[in-house]
Amino acid sequence: MFRHRVLPEATVTIDEATTTPGGPGGYSVEELARKVGMSPRNIRAHQARRLLPPPVRRGRAALYDDSHVRRLDAILALQRQGFNLVSIEAMLGVRASDEAPDGLTAMLQRLTADRPALAHALTRHGVIGRTTDGTVRTVRPRPLRAALDLHRVRVGTVPALQTLSEVLDSLRPVADELVAAVTARLLTLAPELVHGGARSSWADLDRETLLLTQGVVNVLTEAFRLAVENQSEAHVAELLENHLDADVCLEDSTDIDNG
Repeated sequence: MFRHRVLPEATVTIDEATTTPGGPGGYSVEELARKVGMSPRNIRAHQARRLLPPPVRRGRAALYDDSHVRRLDAILALQRQGFNLVSIEAMLGVRASDEAPDGLTAMLQRLTADRPALAHALTRHGVIGRTTDGTVRTVRPRPLRAALDLHRVRVGTVPALQTLSEVLDSLRPVADELVAAVTARLLTLAPELVHGGARSSWADLDRETLLLTQGVVNVLTEAFRLAVENQSEAHVAELLENHLDADVCLEDSTDIDNG
């Protein structure tokens, strides 16, 4: 909804400066947007995430060059392959990786070699990433550690990571719907988010968007954690009990046959 917000002409930043398209002076943000097939809003968002280096300042003009074109082309190519921005940040060296122990790094390297489809799925979900030299990086350590902690109940590494991947596959469309619904509801209940008069530049709008995004993430994360905690204890115990009952019945039946 923010993308339709029109700022007063007086507050337009100098990124709006124009130059001769593709000329020696470089590209304005609009010219760069047309060249790569991306909106100026998205270009600014990539700058805010540090996926795209800032433009070169020449006087009052903010100019982009062919290195920015190549970086945006690379981002678009990775997005078409299904990678999200978190994964792209890791692959392009923007997001700092978790300092994983050597044993975990070695395990992830083996996983990439032995189970490339599973490694690709975890990369697509932003759990792990790979640098340009092929080194595996831990991007989101919390879900990775949560899955690997299942070894305490004798669940192996591959089944645990496969389960994590399948859960993320299942949650992705649900998350899309929830994020859209919660954000729309917040904008309805707090219309000042849309019509706030305190914004004076695109930087203010970007900052507010990032804060709202993090707020939605926090609310949904804690709400989902609470819902799962409320349901899991009894449900998991019941499933485990049913499996134990089935095993006991099978053993009893074997004893009778042998008798």
